[in-house]
Amino acid sequence: MKTAVNQLNIDVANRFSAAASSYHSHDILQRIAAKHLFELMRPTQPLLDLGCGPGTSFTCFNHIDDVICVDIAQGMLRSLKKDFPAYKALCADAQNLPLLDASIATVYSNVALQWCKNLELAVTEANRVLQIGGEFNASIVAENSLYQLSDLRLNVNRFKSEAEILNCFNQDDWQIEQIETRAITVYFDDFKSLLQSIKGVGASTVEVKSQLNQRHVTLRGRGDWQKLLNKAELSRAPEGLPLTYNISFIKARKTR
Repeated sequence: MKTAVNQLNIDVANRFSAAASSYHSHDILQRIAAKHLFELMRPTQPLLDLGCGPGTSFTCFNHIDDVICVDIAQGMLRSLKKDFPAYKALCADAQNLPLLDASIATVYSNVALQWCKNLELAVTEANRVLQIGGEFNASIVAENSLYQLSDLRLNVNRFKSEAEILNCFNQDDWQIEQIETRAITVYFDDFKSLLQSIKGVGASTVEVKSQLNQRHVTLRGRGDWQKLLNKAELSRAPEGLPLTYNISFIKARKTR
């Protein structure tokens, strides 16, 4: 595995690596998003999977042999190689890909690019490595995701709106063939499992950027935790406690 990870990302990479062993126990959202994303695609090879994790998406790639998998976390790639030894694995940053210009036919990224500090740079890099006419297919966590946690005054990452995501695509370089944002709700038996579903895929390792005017709950002991649980229970549905993600699905084609 070739290492090309910016030193500024090492801490984040290590923490995502730590989640590799638990990932498949908590990747319900990732599987739902991957299924819908792949329905939009007409992939050809070589195919690049950006932010591949330990391989949630790869059951979709049955007919594609030439797959290059990029992730910032070595632990994710080690887990991936156990199940998919034929795929090429690169430890790298989506914002600085160690790949040749116009070397890729299809770019695929499932619920990963929202963690890039500079999404526009990641999109530009994807354009660089794509061949003219090549497909870019991504699902990206969007604005107002995890609102159930915000309602509880818990820290929640600020995600880009659909419009902000779309603005990352230079109209001279891309033809946007489809963009839609869907609400995907996952249900849990209890609040602890709900929180673990985020931590279990490594998402809790990303720096939280809270709004300055937003007051967040502070837990000082078991009593405060119980109050939080009681409040969370008010949102319980017949299926369980809900956690909603707004996912922007994008299909674009490189024009130059």
